Amino acid sequence: MFLKSTGASVLAASIPTAVLAASIDRSLGLAISSIADQSIKKMVTPGIQISVWKNGTPAAGVVRGLGNLETAAPVTSSTIFRAGSITKQFTAALIAKLQDEGHLSVNDRLEKHLSFFKGKEAPTLLELIHQTAGVHEEQEGSFSQSPTTQLELAKHISAQKPLYDFHPGTAWLYSNANYILLGAVVESVTGQSLAKAAHQIIFEPLGLTHTEFDTHSEVVTNRASGYTGTQIGGKPFVNADFVPIEQTGGAGAIRTTADDLCRWHHSLLNGDFLSAESRNALMEPAQLKDGRPITKGRFDPNDDNMGETSYGYGLMLDRSTKDHGVIALHNGFVSGFSAYLATHVPTRTTVACMCNADPSQDLPFRLLRKAVFSNYL
Repeated sequence: MFLKSTGASVLAASIPTAVLAASIDRSLGLAISSIADQSIKKMVTPGIQISVWKNGTPAAGVVRGLGNLETAAPVTSSTIFRAGSITKQFTAALIAKLQDEGHLSVNDRLEKHLSFFKGKEAPTLLELIHQTAGVHEEQEGSFSQSPTTQLELAKHISAQKPLYDFHPGTAWLYSNANYILLGAVVESVTGQSLAKAAHQIIFEPLGLTHTEFDTHSEVVTNRASGYTGTQIGGKPFVNADFVPIEQTGGAGAIRTTADDLCRWHHSLLNGDFLSAESRNALMEPAQLKDGRPITKGRFDPNDDNMGETSYGYGLMLDRSTKDHGVIALHNGFVSGFSAYLATHVPTRTTVACMCNADPSQDLPFRLLRKAVFSNYL
């Protein structure tokens, strides 16, 4: 699989917290600086970019380390990282926006927009969004390395055997294939590539000037390189494996910065980009066809480590807060990159973190959650 699942195990893992002991009671800026410094010192990642925004305004930020180890290019606030599965909320938002404009309904069956799913017990678009569609995810290496459209990938998925791990709507299972299919729906409805549609509908109108769907051949100024940790002192990192990033599409192909992600969450959750009805739907915990919450119907027992965290429109919904206010978050893992984006919705407090290293138990995401949302946990 190109993308490294939800990363729930990374958030839930036991991580040394001593690095924050002296910082918790200090200013937010000092706290996130300490986290960044320790991540570089312990060689968790070559480079790191952290931003905290409050009510749509930058509140704190820090950059450390190198975006490229061969050229010794430092990470700056404009260094471009791949965001992995954080892409999913952009794809879900595209579907919501197309619904607001009357081009589709999230209750449409997939076959309405992808005719090659006729007769295949097609799920609804909402079931795809909520990860309750049951679409099987093929293993890495099953696709060619040639760039291709989401529609072409969707045809490939439709021919899978098995096509489904369970009947649509009867369980919850994280699958990147669900969001490839949603990307194909965007292409079918708009008549454009997913990248063009996202640029015109989201990135340009919202001022996300550093955000695009990535291509492996494009030369991108200030692009970070991705690395894999070795746990070898003299050679802590090697170049990450190549992936044809276009093929992660609606599931994981976006490149961006921490500031753009914070700006995005403010626009998505608080602005007028979506209708009030669609904004409310973003925060609705997914349910199965029988009315049960997905927390009672996870297909993979390993996902039980997510506890009561539910799923919305490409967002994990965490309500384990003092005020019972939701923290809307998602991790992003794609070869050589790890990312984290979370917002405490009632207070409009957002944190984004970008790293140019593969996921590990030492990633600072849990520490950032504690530092930024300490008043609500």
